[in-house]
Amino acid sequence: MSELQHTVLTPTFLPLQRKSLARYIAHGTPPQTALEQAGLMAAQLCRTRLHAPAVIERLLHDACALFASNEAAATQLTGTGGGGQPELDAWLAALAAHGVLLAPPEILQEVIAQSPREYPGLALQQACQQTLAEEEIHFPAAFASDDEDDHADEAAGSDARAVQHHGLYTSEQARVLRAIAANPDELIDLDGYAGTGKGHLVLALMDARPGRYTYVAPSRGQVEAFRARVPASTAVRLLTQIEFANRVAQHAARSGQTGGFVASYRRSTRTPREIAGRIGLQGIGGRSPEQVLLTAFEAINRWCASSAPRMAFQHFDRSVPAAMLDVSPYLAAAEHVWRSMFDDELQRGALLSLSPAHIGKWLALRGVTPPPDMGMLLVDEAHDLSPSWKQLLAGHAPGVVSLGDPHQCLTGTVPRWAASKVLEMHQSVRQGNQVDGLVNQALALDGLGQDSGPFVGAADRATGVLYYRHWSQAPAKGLRIHGNASDLALDAAQLQARGLRPYLHPASLRALRSALQRPLDAWRRRRDNEATSEWQRVQAEEGQGGWAELFASADRVQSLLQVLDEQDTPADARVALCLAEHAKNLQFDVVSLAPGCFSAGQGERIWHNPVRAVYLALTRACRQLHLPADGMEQLKHTAALQEQARQARRRERQQASGYRPARTR
Repeated sequence: MSELQHTVLTPTFLPLQRKSLARYIAHGTPPQTALEQAGLMAAQLCRTRLHAPAVIERLLHDACALFASNEAAATQLTGTGGGGQPELDAWLAALAAHGVLLAPPEILQEVIAQSPREYPGLALQQACQQTLAEEEIHFPAAFASDDEDDHADEAAGSDARAVQHHGLYTSEQARVLRAIAANPDELIDLDGYAGTGKGHLVLALMDARPGRYTYVAPSRGQVEAFRARVPASTAVRLLTQIEFANRVAQHAARSGQTGGFVASYRRSTRTPREIAGRIGLQGIGGRSPEQVLLTAFEAINRWCASSAPRMAFQHFDRSVPAAMLDVSPYLAAAEHVWRSMFDDELQRGALLSLSPAHIGKWLALRGVTPPPDMGMLLVDEAHDLSPSWKQLLAGHAPGVVSLGDPHQCLTGTVPRWAASKVLEMHQSVRQGNQVDGLVNQALALDGLGQDSGPFVGAADRATGVLYYRHWSQAPAKGLRIHGNASDLALDAAQLQARGLRPYLHPASLRALRSALQRPLDAWRRRRDNEATSEWQRVQAEEGQGGWAELFASADRVQSLLQVLDEQDTPADARVALCLAEHAKNLQFDVVSLAPGCFSAGQGERIWHNPVRAVYLALTRACRQLHLPADGMEQLKHTAALQEQARQARRRERQQASGYRPARTR
């Protein structure tokens, strides 16, 4: 959910069979019935440009009446023929891009058999809507267990009677809701592909049992999107991860589990030198205390992202050369920093930052569990939870539903409970089945192993897949997704120069500012004749990519700086830009993937999984999806390079630890 989210539009179905359209493209022969002749006329018009549904409906009514009253009129539809499967695919993609689909053959054949000379209008459109159906979900009576405290009374009171909940759901959504309703105190791992409606389930659960569930999401935007759709009494049970971490830490402190210290999220404004001096951190070898502090922070963050109960050599192998041989001084320093992070005296002035990952690790090591009065927890984006939070949640007596998609975990691996009920959803309600081939190609490259089922687009959603040969052919509207910061910067500058005012996703904006700092400083010094060597080094490191093209023109640089300045002033932007790894929770009618999405990180180390980033990007589009013609071939090459790099790093770690691989004969 996001402030950038757009609605999913219902497509218009034409009374035209696929085989009839294929025959027309191949031989130029119009269909035989007036109803399909009207459908063909509408298809000819709708494939070239977008028409309002009401206009298409009127056209179908009038054309059907014309062809029914004058059989000779059908000759006007006669085509040149000569087309094959590629032309048919192009027709279908163009129609889908304009929100138009062919009616399912089994439905249309029944309509033709009943009335081949009259367009049935709304009856046909409703019959073609098959993804969602009215379902009844039974929520049995449930009561708080004896070990829950008095604060659970509210939830217990609302659960004291059985409830019948009704709504529109896919068959998978209904099955999942019934499973959650019937197992109110279990651990449930719900794995759902992008766009399968996990948020829809959250709303259904909180509507059916307002006092039973607490929803937890990573971002404020996700929580606020739900808050606008639930009663005020339920809204208090919507929490960000930071709020949830603070709530659990407060409960642990009241319960005497943390020695009196109340851990809470905080961001330090102190410099590394100030922090190192305040906590008495010493230098190690040639490294200053500030450098040792930064090394300790990196090791602590890696440890908190792991399931290890203690810090060890592997948490330092990125920042300390040959750390596996002599890590003890750095390990002692990191442990000292860790203790300081939870020292009441030191933290009164927010000396050191504390993130939800830090708090989760600290609480999990103490065996803390969430307060029972939260009821069953609905944890969104659970694929990004740390093992510590997963461990902590496992002890929550009222149960937890972990809502996630392992293919959206861009770094690391997805932690799993040792024993849980596993549910899956594969049916998208966001995208049409036109994207199935692309999405499943990306999933096959992911390396997670065989999934229980493929991604399935909706038969009653229209998502046109359109290919471009050059990025300039992609539409300057909707969401434009990039694979690296330099291409994002160049695109933003070019759009600004065209008179558009692009909006940059906040996370991508932060990444761009960080990546831009060094080349921009070097470019300015070169422009002022202060230093050319630094600019030459930047050029050599960055190659001839987006930075080189951007800084080749002073006007482009000024356009980019104007874009950055205007991001602080909210405006209705026609086009939004983001990096692929920041596309979570976004959906747009029109989405364009830049070539860099498919070749991100080739030949270099990147810190996110590029295949999963492409899967994430592919699943953002509702109406139109634009991508390079060779995109998926490039992605295969990228996946192979990333796997080679991963194996090389693995061998390096083994050699550093003294491991000698067996000789091959």
